Amino acid sequence: MITTVYFDKPPSEDAWIDLTLAVTEVYWLLPATTWPVDINQASDLFSGAVLDVAGLQFSQQPGHMQSVQQTLWIDSRQDFFGRLMLLLIHNLCPGCFRIERDTQTAGCGWEQPLIWLRHHLQRPELKAPDAVNERILTDDSVRRHLVQFRDSINNDELSYHWSVITLMDNVWLNPGLSRSK
Repeated sequence: MITTVYFDKPPSEDAWIDLTLAVTEVYWLLPATTWPVDINQASDLFSGAVLDVAGLQFSQQPGHMQSVQQTLWIDSRQDFFGRLMLLLIHNLCPGCFRIERDTQTAGCGWEQPLIWLRHHLQRPELKAPDAVNERILTDDSVRRHLVQFRDSINNDELSYHWSVITLMDNVWLNPGLSRSK
């Protein structure tokens, strides 16, 4: 999924503080297997005044921001983490960034990270930057796998739940694949 982020205006200091606290909390709530590669602690996500989210950089200071950034996440861990962060940026810094995705994947991809954030941060008001499949948001089996993935301490269970989560994402992103047999 190609994601393009446009920088419209700097977030307020309060919004930036809320974002950095939420990013740190999400990082520590996730199992280490979903952390971005080479990131071993939440502070590694920040370089001075810049938040590096899976290859995209955000800052409260205009001089540190590029007006347009684009990314294509190949690694599923980096992709999931990146979508979590983009949802936080969209919700905690409203009007500061515009997030767009290629039309091939429009309508897919925000559901699982949105379910995860709403549940683990206890923030049901969080919204996606564009349309989501409401059926997926209300599917309790999706939430159950996301919760069990986060709460598993056994590596085999972590791998199993991550496989199911990745499979569900792939089916939603490529619905034709699940019907072709």
